Amino acid sequence: MKIRNIIAVLGNLFFIVGLILLLPLALSLFKHDAATPAFLISIAVATVVGLLMQIHKPRNFNIQRWEAMVIVVIGWVGTSFIGALPYYFSGYFQGFINALFESVSGFTTTGASILNNIEELPVSLLVWRSMTHWIGGMGVIILALVVLPAINVSGRNLYTFESSSLANEQITPKIKDTARLLWSVYLLLTAIETGLLMILGLPFFDASLTAIATVATGGFSPKNASIAAYNNVYVEIVIVVFMVLAGLNFTLYPKLFRRDKSWRFYSEVVYIYLLILAGAALIVVINLRLHTYGTWLEALRYGVFQVVSIGTTTGFVTADWDRWAPVTQIVLLILMLIGACPGSTSGAIKNSRIILLFKGIYRELIQLIHPRVVTTIQLNNRTIDEKTIQNAIIYIGMYLSFWLVASLVVAMGGVPVKSALIAVATTLGGVGPGIGLFGPIESYAAMTVINKLVMIVSMLFGRLEFYSILIVFIPTFWRRAR
Repeated sequence: MKIRNIIAVLGNLFFIVGLILLLPLALSLFKHDAATPAFLISIAVATVVGLLMQIHKPRNFNIQRWEAMVIVVIGWVGTSFIGALPYYFSGYFQGFINALFESVSGFTTTGASILNNIEELPVSLLVWRSMTHWIGGMGVIILALVVLPAINVSGRNLYTFESSSLANEQITPKIKDTARLLWSVYLLLTAIETGLLMILGLPFFDASLTAIATVATGGFSPKNASIAAYNNVYVEIVIVVFMVLAGLNFTLYPKLFRRDKSWRFYSEVVYIYLLILAGAALIVVINLRLHTYGTWLEALRYGVFQVVSIGTTTGFVTADWDRWAPVTQIVLLILMLIGACPGSTSGAIKNSRIILLFKGIYRELIQLIHPRVVTTIQLNNRTIDEKTIQNAIIYIGMYLSFWLVASLVVAMGGVPVKSALIAVATTLGGVGPGIGLFGPIESYAAMTVINKLVMIVSMLFGRLEFYSILIVFIPTFWRRAR
């Protein structure tokens, strides 16, 4: 393992974050708001640290897989710390832990907040808050691959270990071209949604920040009441459509634009993704009509929106689902755990792993009936190897185990069990708002410092999908790396 490689790449990454901070700084100067000193200090810290880390950088980066794992983990943690600096120095967040919570929530596209009054923030801080979503949605390491000229072939290792929640398929011969193509699709979807929301009457500021949070499946809104503040059914329809699109594998879009028939290999995961959303919406809408709303249109409007919002782990709010019947809350909890398609910007377990789990269960039942039958498991018209199936099942077990243990820790801090379980589920799955003490109209401000740290760890583990973080704490990893 070459430490110089790691330090140099991280230095480049932190320097890039410092340059990105220039945009909210310019807005702060234009608006003459109180956040200008906070951005100046943050930019100085990020750029100076970034430049110092590049003093002894090599001419060419040849990133090995061991180095890539370390870069991904430290890169995400370091970027989150830098992202917290504007919050901390602005004085709008009480203590660095609160600032770090908001930053990690943004970069991991969780959308959980410790703010009780979002609209009191200066416009520049609101923009930075949404920008963390947009950067984190596609990934800070993927961004580095696009802008760093020195990283080329070896960037494949960084691309792989960022997270399987991102599109982990190389759709062009060069990894840089793949990263640029994915970012182009990401930008295009954001721009289209922004334009549609502006046509429906939202000002550019609200439309752009909402579009960023939608495509990143993040959920940060510039309004205290989230999407409910607009009270516009057509706005909600547009957001629902783009939340569904953001829940799909992003490598599908270049294939569709090129009329590449290989997109059909993803059909099973896509169909089941849409089927899960439709089935959950049907249950929730019927239940809401029977127990909560007086008309089918109201039940349809609020039920479908919240099902899609939670199912894609976006976390936008148009209704207080904390007041809904227990059946609907159970459905929403299941959606929090499942998530959307692999390769999307959503969080949680991902539906492909759930599909493999149930196909594995079915295969075991068939083999109990016919012991001599040799069967294979297929997904998207492809035969899945046993290692992949095993990894999926182990990941689900690890995910649920972490959820229960973290919930126990949170509950030990005085949080009711129901609220603790949902809080960890939403932060681990990248959803944001939960049920009970941390419901859709509440914040996480009342949590103890220890519990906020648990939530921060949950968000990072959920975004990086455990393995990238856990592996750097295993002594064998460092011995092999040497």
